[in-house]
Amino acid sequence: MEDEKPNPKEQNLYDKILKENILAYVLQFSERQLGFHIKKHALLKDKLQTTLEREADFLVLITTQDEKEFILQLEFQAKDEPNMILRMQEYHAILQKKYQKPIVQIVYYLGETPSNMRSVLAPSEIFTGFQLKSFRDYSYKEFIESKNAEEVIMAVLADFEKEKQEEVVGKILFRLSQLKTDITALNKYVKQLLVLARLRNKLPKIIQNQLGNMGTIGYDIEKDDFYLQGLEKGLQKGIEKGKLEGKVEGKLEARHELAISCLKKGLSIEMTAELTKLSIEEIRKLSEEL
Repeated sequence: MEDEKPNPKEQNLYDKILKENILAYVLQFSERQLGFHIKKHALLKDKLQTTLEREADFLVLITTQDEKEFILQLEFQAKDEPNMILRMQEYHAILQKKYQKPIVQIVYYLGETPSNMRSVLAPSEIFTGFQLKSFRDYSYKEFIESKNAEEVIMAVLADFEKEKQEEVVGKILFRLSQLKTDITALNKYVKQLLVLARLRNKLPKIIQNQLGNMGTIGYDIEKDDFYLQGLEKGLQKGIEKGKLEGKVEGKLEARHELAISCLKKGLSIEMTAELTKLSIEEIRKLSEEL
């Protein structure tokens, strides 16, 4: 199975989990990684608009005689505007993102008295880039040793340090069971772990297999949405294969194969029957044969 690009629905799930959990550990994590110490903090809840409705006075694409292109923006101001420099910075960001060409900006002042508008940004106001950090660069141990379950589940996205995936997954699940003895709370974080694991190849299957063999931690794998979706997807694939072959036996065989797989993973006869659409008697017979 290759790494899959998350679809918009899945991306919303990742965003939801991170937004729900990040306040539980982000400040301490940032202090450790960036080397600063927080005296106090205040959460800013302002929403940043992704599209700024700005209309320039005059905007044109210029091509010079030597075939160079740039965007020329002209603005006309009758009065001083203290924040004009920041407004022009907004324009610049929007134009750069849209056209990705050099930009020349000129503001023509029309007032009678001299203008006091700033035309140059202070060094601290200039965007020169951002820090890029990857969770793959962090050791999973840094997350798994946390006392916050919200941080522990992020270990699934970190560097496993050449350890077997099964071993690291087992450690993550065990740590969650230590931190969350309440079954409802534990189920919440295991579900979140499964969602985040979809960003890593093969990990969801490894987690599902371990959950099936670790009933002691209290997680009910039979009720997990991704687990059930995977089983149903496998069934549908088998059915489609049977249709392509034009054989009813192919569809039945696919259901039997899925049923055997479900039983081997420890699913109940009733749940297996519901998933495969086979009768209880057929499932019971397959179970006896196993």
